[in-house]
Amino acid sequence: MRIVILYNTSWYVYLLRRNLISALKRAGAEITVIAPFDSYTERVRALGVNVVEIPLWPSSKNVIQELATIKALYAALKSVRPDVVLSYTVKCNLYAGLCQRVLPFHLIPNVSGLGEGFSHRGSLQHIIRVMYRVSLSRCRRIFFQNEEDLSLCVASRLVREELCEVLPGSGVDIHYFTPTTRVPGNTRTFLMFGRLLPQKGFGYFLQTAEIVRKTLGDRARFWILGSPDPDRKDSVRLLHDIQSAHAKGVIRYLPKTDDVLPIIQESDIVVLPSTYNEGVPRSLLEALACGKPIVTTDWKGCRETVRTGINGYRIQPHDQDALTKALTHLAQCSTEELVHLGKASRNIAETRFDERHVLDAYLRVLNLSTSAVQDTPSTVNEAA
Repeated sequence: MRIVILYNTSWYVYLLRRNLISALKRAGAEITVIAPFDSYTERVRALGVNVVEIPLWPSSKNVIQELATIKALYAALKSVRPDVVLSYTVKCNLYAGLCQRVLPFHLIPNVSGLGEGFSHRGSLQHIIRVMYRVSLSRCRRIFFQNEEDLSLCVASRLVREELCEVLPGSGVDIHYFTPTTRVPGNTRTFLMFGRLLPQKGFGYFLQTAEIVRKTLGDRARFWILGSPDPDRKDSVRLLHDIQSAHAKGVIRYLPKTDDVLPIIQESDIVVLPSTYNEGVPRSLLEALACGKPIVTTDWKGCRETVRTGINGYRIQPHDQDALTKALTHLAQCSTEELVHLGKASRNIAETRFDERHVLDAYLRVLNLSTSAVQDTPSTVNEAA
């Protein structure tokens, strides 16, 4: 079986889909990755797959650039002649669906959030909804990462419900992301990590850090890990704000790394006050697997990871006071409480978000042996 994995960056293929590639290869599939060239392209090739590079600008709304991407994708798919295309991210899902209308392959898109176009009213949202309806009408299966996105698409008649299935996000490799025996001390470290986008709530984290440190001083430390999207002005401005807070000693800024695991393990609590339109945030899945208490918003994708009072706290979106109160409590609570919350997080990761559930779902839909999942060795996942 010839399978194409279509992504908007090679970096994400390497970060999120190495275990899937390994399982598919063990099941006898021939894999081609179609993605733009970036610094991870050669690492993807080293996984033993074919790579076809196409131009794709994840944040672009330029019509000429988008037509160039569709043309290049069509040519690549026509050349590879896949039996199945596994697509990820909004543009890849929609453009693969358009190509499927004239090329003979099965499409299995993964809807990891509906994208920012759904967050804005007006012509852009209307165009995107029409594209969803047209592009996803002939799919073999449509994977969603949270129930709300699935329900919205079904209620809006963008997809047929019988084609849809909810996955536990992207899943997390619980054999690599593991807790340590480190016991939290009197100084508590709060970590927020991921792409530097304002909608993920970094501004609220910065404000809370300033408030809490005025009260508790060095008993609370605040770390931010991540890199900006250079094509987005709001992301670049956010980076400047973070660097300024770092210079003032309010937070510690950690640039992009090739291995986020030691940083998660060294922290005590992971925070994500997000209202971003995504599936299930990767940072929260990794935090769960590492046995960290979580503070996040009562927001789709985020709320699935936290049971308030059991493994952390959920707050209302944009509620600065609630975030400050939750982090102040965790900075002052007993070590026993933090340990209890962390163990509950690890249990949620093991029972609900184990990546093997995701791999099983793909192999099942492809009619490939799921024994390949059990044979797939854990691989090192890298940083956000």
